[in-house]
Amino acid sequence: MSGWREAAALAESSPLAWPGVRGPVFADYPLAPLTTWKVGGPARYLAVPSDLEDVFQLFRRAGVEGWPLFFLGRGSNVLIADAGLPGLTLHLARAFQGWERREDRWRVGAGVSLPRLARQAAAWGVSGFEFLAGIPGTVGGAVRLNAGAHGRSLAGLLTRVWVATPGLHLLELPAGELELGYRSSRLLSLPHWLVVEAEFRLPAEASPAAVRQRMRELLTARRARQPSHPRTCGSVFKNPPAAAAAGYLIEAAGLKGRRRGDAQVSRRHANFIINRGQAQAGEIQALIREVEEEVRRRHGVRLEREVVFLPGDYAGK
Repeated sequence: MSGWREAAALAESSPLAWPGVRGPVFADYPLAPLTTWKVGGPARYLAVPSDLEDVFQLFRRAGVEGWPLFFLGRGSNVLIADAGLPGLTLHLARAFQGWERREDRWRVGAGVSLPRLARQAAAWGVSGFEFLAGIPGTVGGAVRLNAGAHGRSLAGLLTRVWVATPGLHLLELPAGELELGYRSSRLLSLPHWLVVEAEFRLPAEASPAAVRQRMRELLTARRARQPSHPRTCGSVFKNPPAAAAAGYLIEAAGLKGRRRGDAQVSRRHANFIINRGQAQAGEIQALIREVEEEVRRRHGVRLEREVVFLPGDYAGK
């Protein structure tokens, strides 16, 4: 289900009436269709904010009620528990989709998808964003993880971000304060800070045809080495800093094709786990733990997850 079809499905559901919130709010809304793995239970409350004021109203409500907060973009790089998410989940299905270009700077809403960002840059003839075309995430989530591919990352383009905090502040932070590293940033330790906008520098221009050709080449290379199965979250583990790549270590441990129910380590690229149809989040999590333990046992390397477990990784934060 695409992001736009997801938004349409949300609009067709029966929303609750929450005073002061213009965007729809739903109770016990199934989250599996909103994730790339297509697994996970419902959100106790799922809200689709229409703008920044909605975000602050929702933050206020969560604070008064004592609810935990979760954020969901396009549902990649997350594993939502079979029991679902307590409290309030904000889904950026319709808000923060705009952008504004001013000379050599590009201010973009956090809900914009990375492939859309890459396509727009190509249409302008701006080189440097091509590596984003195959990453199934949003700008907000990509900033939080410093997303990257083909040896590039957002850190090379990002100049500043705007984040909304549960204290009802809108903070403007230069990229230098985000501590951007390999699939990491300061924001990972601040899970209740919501990125609402990001600003990028625009590198030198090129012909749109040349940029599109480079984008096609990167997408072709990506598809050749990664599984074509749509139900996957992307890379499960970060590549260790002082060892071989995670996929190589997992394959060398004999784990390609390993299954737990319908969860399976991809036979094409071992750093991907696919949902063959009816996998449960618990099966995927158990398979991830099994891979971690086997790689540690065989190679003495502790793999660090790129995928985030919800609510587990953010519990109590």
